[in-house]
Amino acid sequence: MSIARRIKVALRPLRHVVWAVQGFAYDFSRFVRYGGWRSRGDSRKRDYKAVKIYHRMEKSLSFRERRANSGWAAATDLVHLLERDGDAAMPGYHEAVGIKVLRDFVASSDGDGDAARHVNAFLEKTRLDSVEGGVVELTADQLLAGRLDDPERFFLSRHSVRDFRPDPVPRELLKRALALAMKAPSVCNRQAWHVYHMDQRASIDRALAFQDGNRGFGHEVQCLLIITADLSAFHTHGERFQHWIDGGMFAMSLSLALHSLGLASCCLNWSRGAGDDRRLRRAVPLDGAHTVITMMAVGYASDHLKVCYSARRPVQSILTHLDDAK
Repeated sequence: MSIARRIKVALRPLRHVVWAVQGFAYDFSRFVRYGGWRSRGDSRKRDYKAVKIYHRMEKSLSFRERRANSGWAAATDLVHLLERDGDAAMPGYHEAVGIKVLRDFVASSDGDGDAARHVNAFLEKTRLDSVEGGVVELTADQLLAGRLDDPERFFLSRHSVRDFRPDPVPRELLKRALALAMKAPSVCNRQAWHVYHMDQRASIDRALAFQDGNRGFGHEVQCLLIITADLSAFHTHGERFQHWIDGGMFAMSLSLALHSLGLASCCLNWSRGAGDDRRLRRAVPLDGAHTVITMMAVGYASDHLKVCYSARRPVQSILTHLDDAK
């Protein structure tokens, strides 16, 4: 091997460091541009802030033992948000839920100070609310009603499928899977997910052209999803990675929801650089604030197919009992 060739091989790993720096800069620029830290006048960002606030009241209402003044700071924060930044007569979804939570909170809390008077005055002039929100009383039996008799059979029968029948995926069935997946947890219940659906050959091929992992079967995909998370829902420095976390949890929930309904899926990773992300956005009309988490091929599995064995590491290799290490 020539000296020049050796130098080139030795320097090759440094490319990934350079590209990583470029990627970090791209992610930072998107956070600055689309993050929820600057929400004044933006109804979507304000709606996400509303759920972050009212969820504090929901948690307060759910505690078995509550402090007398628990939750009033959140109540006043929500009122200030709605009075300052929005028209409370025309609330967004989370704002309407927040008003309902606010009514529930006041009805179950003692308060006669300035905070309580301010909140009550706001509620007197606000007519709209929601039927959703607050807390729900459950028994342990109700909570366990969905327990699987054979969870191993369900979870271990899920595979990443790359061999689909040509049958189209009914949109109503897809919506049902999405409704199930939306029970996934998210930070402060913000639910900052958005799914782009394609079921036409031209649009599917256009999107898959930017993803390397579909070679050999992408041309058979009848339904393609691009799962994203809304960056505008997150506004603190500690939440700079949260959209990927919440988006990943939603994607896994969706994969399992599809499996429960008889649909197969294959997650197609989006571990791409800034350039590919920009090229995808030029080819597919994605909202600028939506961060791509993964693509997902969805369909009916062929009657006879092969799947990757995908051996799983032993549980003990991923588990550390910290208390045993003392």
